[in-house]
Amino acid sequence: MRLPKSIWLPPCLLLVTGLGASAVVLSGPAETPNSSDIIFAQAPVVAAGDVRARFPQGSRLVRARIGSQPGSVLNLTTEFFGAADPQVFFDGTKVLFAGKKDRQAHWQIWEMNVDGTGKRQMTHGEDDCLRPAYLPRDQVVFTVASGEGSSSSQLRVINRDGSGVHPISFGPSNLQVETVLRDGRILVSGSWPVGSSASSAASRLLYTLRSDGTALGAFRCEHGQPSFATEAEELDDGSVVFIRRSHPGSDLAGELRQIRQGASDNSPLGSPSAVYWSPRRLGPDKLIVARRSVGPQNPTRRFDLYAFDVAKGQIGALIYRDTSLSSVQAVALAAHPAPRWFWSIVKPELKEGYFICLDSHSSADSPKGRTSTPIANVRVIILEPEPSHARLLGQAPVEKDGSFYVAVPSDVPVRFELLDAAGRVIKAQRSWIWTRPGEENGCVGCHEDKAMAPPNRWPLTLRRFDTPTRLGLENVPEVAH
Repeated sequence: MRLPKSIWLPPCLLLVTGLGASAVVLSGPAETPNSSDIIFAQAPVVAAGDVRARFPQGSRLVRARIGSQPGSVLNLTTEFFGAADPQVFFDGTKVLFAGKKDRQAHWQIWEMNVDGTGKRQMTHGEDDCLRPAYLPRDQVVFTVASGEGSSSSQLRVINRDGSGVHPISFGPSNLQVETVLRDGRILVSGSWPVGSSASSAASRLLYTLRSDGTALGAFRCEHGQPSFATEAEELDDGSVVFIRRSHPGSDLAGELRQIRQGASDNSPLGSPSAVYWSPRRLGPDKLIVARRSVGPQNPTRRFDLYAFDVAKGQIGALIYRDTSLSSVQAVALAAHPAPRWFWSIVKPELKEGYFICLDSHSSADSPKGRTSTPIANVRVIILEPEPSHARLLGQAPVEKDGSFYVAVPSDVPVRFELLDAAGRVIKAQRSWIWTRPGEENGCVGCHEDKAMAPPNRWPLTLRRFDTPTRLGLENVPEVAH
């Protein structure tokens, strides 16, 4: 009998004309953090919509010291039309960023010394590469936005020397890198359902996956009301802060929220009427946030940088204000621990991956958490890449205990439908997901309660079948056991 070696149970499934150095740096009261310099982006205009067009008039990265005298800023990217998304290397000596050499150029991933010297281009693609983040073992994960006017984006990983670039997301999506968690998972945001366009998505949620593209799942299941989550950051206590908007609208700023460890939902931080963007860790209980004052005193809708006390849930001292430019995406220039490293479970020589469901009757959407209609089969649908269209891959039996076990082509988007004995659809998955070569994905049920632990029993599908039901693998040799 072929048994899964490990079953992963998912949580749910400027140079710019006019960008001068006129600035005001304000010293705050005693509670203002005074640890290190900060590096942040400045731009005349910060716009919502396409991630590639956040800074339509250009942007730059600057360095300043908290508490320094007015005007003391160092422009680090004088040779760029646009620069954004700064990330500091673990030892505090390098800065990763997205750079755009001129208005017509594509965004690419760059690295430089913290004083702006030694710039080195990592990516050289035909698409826009943005929102990078450092991974352990000299790798970088980043977002690739492709297609003119399209909202589609994918995730890729590259070595810091520019070699070995490869995808870790597959199929239609608009996934974007948010941060790398200390446990090694990559935290990303994307539309829900996965695969829907930005205009048709019910929500934009937070997801996690590993650096080899395995174990994709929702960070928290929050499908009840439309919610658009972006700009996520992990704090020292393991909680995650992010910006939430109730609708996409025409703004990229919103309410500051927090997901505490073990909590199934999020809670507000500070006043719900305040408008924030790009929260970043500044200390054990401190954030540095971009805040926009609303009213006639700020006709240009400018962002300024503030300290934020997470423990108190209160805005703190004004850290930086430029009277003509927005200041956003501030990061502390300090060393910090590297995340954990996941040994990859991907087996490139294989062309298949596996899904096992322990009890497809279990469903948080059904009365008392269970589907009452007997389930006979599971139908698997695949999304062909070119031209993009969905087709039936096949179907597999569902055991009396609700379990099923299938093998499908790897690195290809799939979704599942539960059928009764007459072939009628009982439940249909809306999101596209994938499995990497050799990956064994597991779930407790069909959109089950994510606070529920699986029962301690051996599923019938593993008792009665020597191998999983193979779908769409007619020309792929079976793996030797």
